[in-house]
Amino acid sequence: MSSIKLGLAITAGLIIILLTIYAAYLRIQLKSKQQAAQIKDDEERTLAQENLDKRNNKIITDIRFIAQSLVTKQCEITEGVLRIHHLADALDTDIMQQQAFTTLHQHFNACKSMAIKDTYKALTKKQRFQQDQQRLRLEQENTKAVLAEAQLIIQYSFDNLKNLH
Repeated sequence: MSSIKLGLAITAGLIIILLTIYAAYLRIQLKSKQQAAQIKDDEERTLAQENLDKRNNKIITDIRFIAQSLVTKQCEITEGVLRIHHLADALDTDIMQQQAFTTLHQHFNACKSMAIKDTYKALTKKQRFQQDQQRLRLEQENTKAVLAEAQLIIQYSFDNLKNLH
């Protein structure tokens, strides 16, 4: 009887040891997979941040180019304002809300609903004339301030851009 109990105890002990070893093996495997997943996630996050930085830098370069074109009078005021505002909104919708860019933002709001391209061509001559007069009046009123703000944009740091979380 005692040899049966001893055999059962040894068998139970072996089973417990084997189950412990198997549990440790599974835990090591799980930890290894978690580390691999974390490394992959970090690599993907780094790549996504690099791509976002490249995109943002391209947009910033374009904004500065258009602002420089405004300052050197190679671009019409309204066209430059519309382009800068749309590009800035692609970066961060709060940029053009800053006090330093009040005139750009106001000029944009006054012109954003104006007809362009095919819509402009579809207007009657009278409607085109009225829109052109409105645009020219806005440009005359805002030129000096828009050019000053365009000069600020050329040197603006864009430090407030958000990173991926």
